Amino acid sequence: MLETKQNRSFIAYIVMSILFIISIIFNDFISIVGVRPDILLIMLLFFAFNERPIIVIIAAFCFGLLQDIFLPGSLQYWGLAPLFKTLIIYILLKLLPFIERLRGFYFLASVFSTILIYYIFYNLLYYSGYVKPLITFYRYSLPETAYTFLILLVLNMIFPLHNKNR
Repeated sequence: MLETKQNRSFIAYIVMSILFIISIIFNDFISIVGVRPDILLIMLLFFAFNERPIIVIIAAFCFGLLQDIFLPGSLQYWGLAPLFKTLIIYILLKLLPFIERLRGFYFLASVFSTILIYYIFYNLLYYSGYVKPLITFYRYSLPETAYTFLILLVLNMIFPLHNKNR
C-alpha cells in the first residue's frame, strides 16, 4: 500500500505530539545542564513547510500559549512565547519562497538561524535584568538552539522538512 503525503503528514503530527507530551512529563530528565529543547518550535517549523500560512500562524500562537501553560517559567513572562513564536514563524513564512530554493547545507543553515534568532530574542527578554546579554547568548541561546536543532535533524531524517522534488 502506497503512503500518501497526507498520511505521512498525519503520522508526523502524531509523532511530534507524542514527543511534546513526553517532553512535558519528562521535562527534568531531558534537560542537559538546564538546557531543554523546544519541541513545539520543531512542530511549527514542520507546519511552516507543510501547511497553509494561516494555520501555521494560529498554531504558533496556540503553541506559545501551551508552552507558557505547561512548561516551567515565570508568571510575569506569560505571553512572551506566543509573541516570539508567532513573529518568528511569520517572518519564516515571508521568507519561505527563498528558503525552499535552498539545498543541503544552506537549507539547514537557514533553519538553524531561524531557531537561533528565536532563542536570542526570547532569552534576551526573558533574562533581562538578571543576566548580561552576552552571557545569555552563550549560556542559554546557543545551547538551546543546538539541542533543538539536533532533535530537528533526527526527525528530519524520518519526516523531511524540505521536499527536494519541488
